[in-house]
Amino acid sequence: MKTLRRTWKRLLGLTGKPRRERELADEIASHLEMLIEENIRAGMTPEQAERAARLTFGGIEAAKESYRDQRGLPFIESSLADLRYALRSLRKNKGYALTALLVLALGIGSTTAIFSVVNQLLLKPLPISDPDRLVALVQGPEGSRNMTASPALFAHWRAQSSVLTDVSAFVADDTVMNYTGAELVEQWRTQRASADFFGCVGFHVLYGRTFTQDEDLPNAARVVVLDEGLWRRRFSSDSSIVGKTVSLNGTPNTVVGVVATPPFVREFGAPPEVYVPMRLDPASQDLGSYFEVIARVKPRVTFAQAKARLHASADQYRAKYPGILGPQDTLSLIPVGELVTGYLRPVLGVLLGAVGLVLLIACANVANLMLVRGASRRREIGIRAAIGASRSRIVRQLFCESALLALAGGGLGLWLGYGGIRALLAASDAGFPLVGDSGEAVLLDWRVAGFVLLISLLAAVLFGLFPALSSSRIELNTFLKDGGQGAGWRKSRARAALVVLEVSLSVVLLVGSALLIRSFVALYRVNRGFETKNVMTMQTLMGGPKYAASAGLADTIRIGLDRLRAIPGVAAASAGEQIPLQGVSSLPFDTPGNPRPAESQGAGWAIISPGYFDVFKIPVKRGREFNDRDIGSAPAVAVINETMAKLFWKGHDPLGDRISIGRGIMQELKDEPVREIVGIAGDVRDAGLQNTPRPVMYVPQAQVPDAFAANFFHDDFMKWVVRTRDQPGKLAPVIQKQLQQATGLPVSDFMTMDQVVAQSLSEQRFSLLLMTVFGGAALLLAAMGLYGLMAYTVEQRRRELGIRLALGADARRVRNMVVRQGMRMALAGVLIGIAASFALARTLESLLFAVKARDPLVFVAVPVLLAAVAFFAVWFPAVRSSRVDPVEALRYE
Repeated sequence: MKTLRRTWKRLLGLTGKPRRERELADEIASHLEMLIEENIRAGMTPEQAERAARLTFGGIEAAKESYRDQRGLPFIESSLADLRYALRSLRKNKGYALTALLVLALGIGSTTAIFSVVNQLLLKPLPISDPDRLVALVQGPEGSRNMTASPALFAHWRAQSSVLTDVSAFVADDTVMNYTGAELVEQWRTQRASADFFGCVGFHVLYGRTFTQDEDLPNAARVVVLDEGLWRRRFSSDSSIVGKTVSLNGTPNTVVGVVATPPFVREFGAPPEVYVPMRLDPASQDLGSYFEVIARVKPRVTFAQAKARLHASADQYRAKYPGILGPQDTLSLIPVGELVTGYLRPVLGVLLGAVGLVLLIACANVANLMLVRGASRRREIGIRAAIGASRSRIVRQLFCESALLALAGGGLGLWLGYGGIRALLAASDAGFPLVGDSGEAVLLDWRVAGFVLLISLLAAVLFGLFPALSSSRIELNTFLKDGGQGAGWRKSRARAALVVLEVSLSVVLLVGSALLIRSFVALYRVNRGFETKNVMTMQTLMGGPKYAASAGLADTIRIGLDRLRAIPGVAAASAGEQIPLQGVSSLPFDTPGNPRPAESQGAGWAIISPGYFDVFKIPVKRGREFNDRDIGSAPAVAVINETMAKLFWKGHDPLGDRISIGRGIMQELKDEPVREIVGIAGDVRDAGLQNTPRPVMYVPQAQVPDAFAANFFHDDFMKWVVRTRDQPGKLAPVIQKQLQQATGLPVSDFMTMDQVVAQSLSEQRFSLLLMTVFGGAALLLAAMGLYGLMAYTVEQRRRELGIRLALGADARRVRNMVVRQGMRMALAGVLIGIAASFALARTLESLLFAVKARDPLVFVAVPVLLAAVAFFAVWFPAVRSSRVDPVEALRYE
């Protein structure tokens, strides 16, 4: 009860403070008056009586402080007083405050920028209901992320109903369909999906419904579901659209519903505008993999139980379809969130480590500033200690200044980091998922705000506590002897240690940046197997009854290519189902009479037209390439690449051998002919510059089976490729006009091959840009720290240097002495940094290409660069030291 009453009185003491101060002053004055009167009655003079009364009463201010400690909340009041004092102190030293604030904002802002991306990609749950139960179904070795599935595998997964629900197939590749309405012809972004897809992902149906299971079967009536955005744009939000027909690829389709595409789908770029059924046969034994599958783990079934059930079912699938799963392969599942962003963990981990080093360097820099400032405040601190201030009280007051700087730097850093990462993501074409087209999905939330507050407080401890303890450590006798002057060179070891730390951390960051730069250069210069100069690409969706047969498609392609080749300035033109760096399909193969094991017979499969190798200047090493005589009625032929020839035809020449591609795997390839290998082409890095060339089979488009052409090209693009004699952009309008006249269809996505190459390197370029920025910031901060320390040291030794020069010391020797002292610290930091970098370099191995983690060139160039920067940072204070005027120095002292 007493404690409660005492607490209540202290809370009441926070109010009415002016009145209580007046009452306290009056009470102390009355006590003094009574003591004075007693002393006068004892025979003292008024002056003697007052002096004796004051001595008897003791310190008036101490008495007041004792009284105040019993009223109110002393800690809060003293903290507020410390805060006011810190604000006044920083306002009087604007240069110091602004420098410290900017350095902290740079460190905290960099860390905030990367954490905001980590928060968006790895910490936030997916914008979907119950995201932990949404899984991707995969096949392959344990840990595989291979989502590709066949109709037979899809049927097997749907049978696992004890652990899975809403098993849904969809085609992830960007596809379009040609819409023809009245005079309008345009392309609509299309998503092929099974009936359960909408419930699995969580679509909201605005009008009508989604597909039924019957509409998702082969030969069912053609129906579509429209996205809300297309419905509003093209049909002016007409609620009666349900039941009407739209013409897609020349075929009428009934609109059965309008849906609002969930944010989860929209996070991956422009959402589909129209959804069409997969139309898979539940009894199909088709083993061709060309779509992906997602599902939900059933309620009350754990992730581990579902995974174990799929593992067990792999043996059933292997027994039913021998040779499809390898001995080490299994069936499994992965959380969709892990699949979408998990591959970014190594990159984001490296970037977080890099900004952590930048933050440490910034803290070391500010700590050095505070040590310098503490040395200049020795007189003030000494006086405080002399009149009775405890060391803990001095430390708390100095630390309050650090906390104020840290919080202000955190606020500025939050603004800079958030704005900076949004600007970088908007300018970058890295294409990270879940961040939006221009980074607009990266928002401030409680995690980011809490993180900034946490690192601000951590920074305050890192850069503020040690200087506060050091500055408060005052020996009064020493203080009185040196008159409060600052410490000399030998007493600056703490500041020197911080500079060494800054330099060593900068070396680590610069080594990482240099390794990524070397890797990016090697990646850009790698032998791609094709040339990009003056090559442009565009695409057309060749869908509709006219292109249901390979012959009709081949005729249109031939007419289009004839028109393109007739354009002045066009050197070569061709068409194909894929272009380099964008991947190719994969199919198994065998050679009649010489079958190979199932696990070794897969290869890439590319459909091209005559002239394809000429456009990209892909060399044909032996044999010939395709020509206009390789039509449907001619003997079937194929060209393979060098990697395939070396891998599967060891010891003899494959030219003239016969090859069977994909037979018995896909229903559409049941009429695939046995082909003669007529040529061996050079290798092309079709799956990305960082990946080694894989085996590839090329077949002429005119010889593709009709069933495959009707199904495959119905919703997949035909890529046109053109090599020009001059800049290709000048001919783009003419090329577009000729192709539209030849096909009667829209032409889209004009890109030069240089742009395709740049796009394939976008993620590496984004990481490189950030690491370069962080490395440059670290180098700048280290140079600032070294320069600041040397400038301060020269100023502190001004009297000593003046005496040296007055006694005849050579100015050059004085300058060199200062340079040696500064470079000694820099070189110590470089050596420590090189050792740390050598130990940490292996963490970057997964991000490097054709560069060793301990590349000798990097480990030589970085120390040289940093030593050169350190020399210039030391040189200017050293020159100033050699120009000290002895008379002015001694007069100043």
